[in-house]
Amino acid sequence: MARKPQARYYPSRKGGGYFVTVAGTLHELALGPDDAPTGPTYLAALGKFKEVLELGGVETAKETNTVRVVLETYLKHIATRKKEGTVEIRQRCYEPFVNWNPDGKGCVGERAVGSLTHFVVYRFLEHMETPRVQARKVAQPGRKPLGWTTGSQRNFIQSINAAMNWAVRTGLIPKNPVADVEKPGSNSRGADALMGNTSDEIEANHQRVLGASPADYRPFIQALKDTGARPGEIAAATAADFDEELGAFVFKKEGSRRKERFSHKNATKGKDRVIMLSGPTLETVKELVKKHPTGQVFRRKRGGVLKRFHYVSLFIRIQKKLKWKEVTCYSYRHSFATEMLKAGMDVDTLAHLMGNSPVVIRLHYSHLLADKKALREKLERFKTVAGGKQTRQPLAVSDAG
Repeated sequence: MARKPQARYYPSRKGGGYFVTVAGTLHELALGPDDAPTGPTYLAALGKFKEVLELGGVETAKETNTVRVVLETYLKHIATRKKEGTVEIRQRCYEPFVNWNPDGKGCVGERAVGSLTHFVVYRFLEHMETPRVQARKVAQPGRKPLGWTTGSQRNFIQSINAAMNWAVRTGLIPKNPVADVEKPGSNSRGADALMGNTSDEIEANHQRVLGASPADYRPFIQALKDTGARPGEIAAATAADFDEELGAFVFKKEGSRRKERFSHKNATKGKDRVIMLSGPTLETVKELVKKHPTGQVFRRKRGGVLKRFHYVSLFIRIQKKLKWKEVTCYSYRHSFATEMLKAGMDVDTLAHLMGNSPVVIRLHYSHLLADKKALREKLERFKTVAGGKQTRQPLAVSDAG
């Protein structure tokens, strides 16, 4: 027999307050001291308790779940299911939102989910454009205040929808109040994000980056250049992921992947992620696999685990040292894609190599073709072949009026 819902006081939850669990869902009734049976906090909790159970039924109870409760519950759910970096990004997105007080009437986090609107989200995104010191898991002294970029705004919308959609699927809330919120357009990087516009320029700049890097990071940076892979993929690769016969790292899809192994971006879409190794990187990986038969292949000095914070911080130092603010880990990925397209590789093949869809390649990379002269030559060759290798003469101007 199911237990009858009761209003209970929890001294450790949100500084103390009355809560009730209905149909497996915890609802906040009133925060304050334990002043039952006649105190104002307890009486307020009784009023809310009656509203939840008698007036609105289960659907009203779901509507009264606060934004903070939903987001905290979702974070707890994904803590052991998603990659550490994903959980960290979600948390960084949520914290300023739940603590934002747009009108002096209390933080958004303490408001009922049902009260959220698209307008509230748009106001919050506008608010976050103002430069501020970004919260980091590890303090980064001297880091300049930054406002949210278009990418940060898109991350927030994706993160808030992930939580709300999960809450709907699990019955925590009846509907997602911010579904279909418009995302700002994606700003793809231009030519300034490339390592160079020619193979020689790319190699020369690559050598500059290597020269500005500690020796233990250089194999990792070389791998970025040779593979065009995401830095997180290279950092996560282990000896178990290395297929020597294929000469590649292979990250398995869901269903064939062990729980402790790296979950790549498209793992849930039924695809293995294959990163072909070439150049100096292939030989280096063969040596590192023998040296590190367990755990990550690429490591810091004295065997330290290589995490996102380390290589992001590394490139911040490189930017300062080389006075080249545009260079990042992803400069190698953009340059790899651009060089392959310029060499005539088809979009579908490039998409497989980079672990993207052809749509993403066309949207984010094809416009990076900076060699306009090569484009002109391809156009002229196409026109010549299409015209039967005959060059059309300009029309003669008649002498007649």
